[in-house]
Amino acid sequence: MKRVTKRSFLAATLTATAILATQCERRPLVEAGNTHYVRVYLDEEIKNVTTGFYDPSLPTPEYATPDVLRVVLYDQKHNRTAAERYLRNRNTDARGTYFDGYIIAEPGDYRLMTYNFGTESTIIDQSHIYDGAMAYTNEISSVLKNSLSVRADEEERIVYVPDHLFVDRNETLRLDYGPDIDTLQNSAGDHFTAGSIVLSYYLQIRVKGAEWISSAVGLLSGMAGSATLHDGNGRSEDPVTLYFEMQRGGMDSSEPFIYTTFHTFGKLPDRNNSLAVTFDVRTTDGRALTTTLDITDEFSKPNAIDHQWILLEEVLVIPEPPQDSDGDGFTPEVDDWEDIQTDIII
Repeated sequence: MKRVTKRSFLAATLTATAILATQCERRPLVEAGNTHYVRVYLDEEIKNVTTGFYDPSLPTPEYATPDVLRVVLYDQKHNRTAAERYLRNRNTDARGTYFDGYIIAEPGDYRLMTYNFGTESTIIDQSHIYDGAMAYTNEISSVLKNSLSVRADEEERIVYVPDHLFVDRNETLRLDYGPDIDTLQNSAGDHFTAGSIVLSYYLQIRVKGAEWISSAVGLLSGMAGSATLHDGNGRSEDPVTLYFEMQRGGMDSSEPFIYTTFHTFGKLPDRNNSLAVTFDVRTTDGRALTTTLDITDEFSKPNAIDHQWILLEEVLVIPEPPQDSDGDGFTPEVDDWEDIQTDIII
């Protein structure tokens, strides 16, 4: 009897388990109608970085396709974050590089913004507000600032140049409920395309005596230190001086030069300010030579407008080292450091 009872109990248990199994069903964590597919292409045609070089024989600036894009939906009424998603799935087709994924949001009226996440020097602030989100860069380190031979305008911060920031925005986006996953589209009925709000300029000046240059940096004043993401415009209330390193070129030619490609949020908008570039040069024998040029008019020349090339006509003249100098340079003690400022003859 005991054996029969155990068998009956086991059979009943298995039957109950089978019944429960047939009654269970897997349900998605969210309804498909609230899930939206989004695809964002990158416009990587960047002048002086990936295309449009003044001198293709020179080394090109470093550039890497972003790894992550952030997609944000802001509610229309308060312009604040309602939903977000980080897109890490990167692919390429005939149109170019794109990121895609899914974002979950309830039906309603939104604004959409997307930008690349994880930039090295560009910092994003106030990203939870659609028209308040802005990009900026930090001031240069105290070590770099103290190494300069000339002191820039104290009213302007000296900052690093920004990384390229790819942004797209859509002012009006209506999400309706549907039983299936839909695809978010811009006002033209297409996928989104993010372009950089950062400009890259090629800057060059000829130098006589370039062989005596050990290092050279540039300081460009009167530039915008930040930009708002929703329109890509530089902020007039944030004037800065850009810091960038320069390289020697054309050393085997009759006209050597120093050059760089610097990145910027642009000139200060709606402001008649002068733009000045200071070249801070260290020579092989340890001299510090500086000169400042007004280049306001250069930005309105065809080369700057069409190509973002600033080709200065002036020639910097680096005097030869003194006869008693061995040309090997020197490394002064920190406590004994004194800035030696001498104008470079033009």
